[in-house]
Amino acid sequence: MKRMAIFYIIACIAITPSVFAQEWQPAGDNWVEKWWGLDLILNTGDFNVTGEIDYLSQGTDGVITDASVSTRNGAGLTSRLTVNLPDNGGALGWGIVDIDTNDGNNMSSSHGFTSERNNVTWQGIILIQSPNNRRTKIHPAHDDYAQIWINGDKVYNNTAWTGGVRNVTQPTEVDLLKGENFLHFRCGEGGGSDYLNIRFEAADDDLRIAPTLDNKFLDLLTPVEAKNKIATTWADIKRK
Repeated sequence: MKRMAIFYIIACIAITPSVFAQEWQPAGDNWVEKWWGLDLILNTGDFNVTGEIDYLSQGTDGVITDASVSTRNGAGLTSRLTVNLPDNGGALGWGIVDIDTNDGNNMSSSHGFTSERNNVTWQGIILIQSPNNRRTKIHPAHDDYAQIWINGDKVYNNTAWTGGVRNVTQPTEVDLLKGENFLHFRCGEGGGSDYLNIRFEAADDDLRIAPTLDNKFLDLLTPVEAKNKIATTWADIKRK
């Protein structure tokens, strides 16, 4: 009987990695296609003005901000928050957003619009799992005004469009920590084409990016301690 029990435990350990294996998005110099995104913010006006407005803070009474959603706690809080912007689309929610990295209007098309939208702001988050601490480069493309935060710090601020959906004008050095890193990409569009893209360095092919190919994001965040002291996950909090 003991032998059977030992065999069962060993078998469980052996199969655990494959059972819980994730279909991470390919990293390196592959363009990120899946995001944990907010519904498109509408009627934002000139991006040079609205770029200074923190719509996340405005729509949640400061519970989350542009900077805080690039942290584990802030990203997790999006699971139960609506961003209320009566003049900019109403009650906006979060979900998996797919972008076509070849589409020059992927900000609009990723939210179901069949043609380009003017005066809008797109906001999305990704989780980056790194096996070590490293300094690397991000390669953003965007039209128009892009801002990027990693782990609570603004690392990119460029008011000028890059000239093409996969054109990069300012590769930017960033620091990633061993383990979880969160990146928040915000792009404001004034008129004409509306797109955004990002990739890492070719040597960063060991990074793991979520949302995964099978649309997991909240489920992958490391466990948090709930008020009743029972370990749980952000996805559990959302379900409750």
